[in-house]
Amino acid sequence: YDLDGVIDCKNKFREDPVPLFGDENIWWVFNDKGNAHTESGGLPIGMEIRAQAFAFSTNDEVNNMTFYNYVLINQGTQTLLNTYFGQWVDVDLGCSDDDFVGCDVQRGLGYGYNGDNNDEGCNGYPGYGLQPPAIGVDFFEGPFQDYDNIDNPLTTNIGDAVDSLGIPYKGIGIGYGDGVEDNERFGMRAFLYHNNNSGVTGDPSVAIQYYNYLRAIWKDNSPNLYGGTGHISDPDADPNTPAFYMFPGDSDPLGWGTGGAVQGDVWTEESEGNDPDDRRFIQSAGPFTLEPGAFNNVTVGVVWARAPGGGP
Repeated sequence: YDLDGVIDCKNKFREDPVPLFGDENIWWVFNDKGNAHTESGGLPIGMEIRAQAFAFSTNDEVNNMTFYNYVLINQGTQTLLNTYFGQWVDVDLGCSDDDFVGCDVQRGLGYGYNGDNNDEGCNGYPGYGLQPPAIGVDFFEGPFQDYDNIDNPLTTNIGDAVDSLGIPYKGIGIGYGDGVEDNERFGMRAFLYHNNNSGVTGDPSVAIQYYNYLRAIWKDNSPNLYGGTGHISDPDADPNTPAFYMFPGDSDPLGWGTGGAVQGDVWTEESEGNDPDDRRFIQSAGPFTLEPGAFNNVTVGVVWARAPGGGP
């Protein structure tokens, strides 16, 4: 991605080594075999991640952004099929108990914002007050799609996009329809929120639930549905319309997230009359394959803005 015509952070080809980026950079490495999996109880798979958090000192909006690059390396002995990368976000804008979330499908952007126009302090922490800010999270470069020896298309024909592993919107991937084979990189392919509780739409607790959240599937193995809370128990959720994107507003006019079924109703936290709460969300990209010794890399950008007026 090219931030402003000058700052170039692209990795055009999947074989390219990933350099250190930014005016300030923090690099670290971790893996899933060094200790017990106390959060999920899952078995180690041999994934090593070389991570860097970086930022740029500029005089424009890039100064209000931070970036995160992750190189995923399969150090195990098994080929990893149907692999997804997920970015989990606990919004906590000021007061943690009064947030809303949503996504922009065409931009591949997940975002969090305050549930009202005044972010009061809570739990011993100060709030932002009037006109609180919003935060957005974007796959600037998602993981590379598997090799298939074609230039996967950028097309508004949803059937063709699905059949040819393409995309309908320019903002949810890189390299599609550009005349180059096998340089395609996923953008956001699913967006799911959950609450800070143990309910069926709450925090995952075992490994399969974490994996299913990457695929917009709830803890009870039911798919996310369009409308309401997204769960089948909600009468406002359409049982006939599985949805990969929660609270997309009007950002999916082609019905990419609902299998080509264009929705007439705008679906947001406000449209559902939700109460603000301690919201979390997961946005994911995939599936892709990682053979033993193979690697892939992802760059996520986090943007921040505060409007002078107009409400949340």
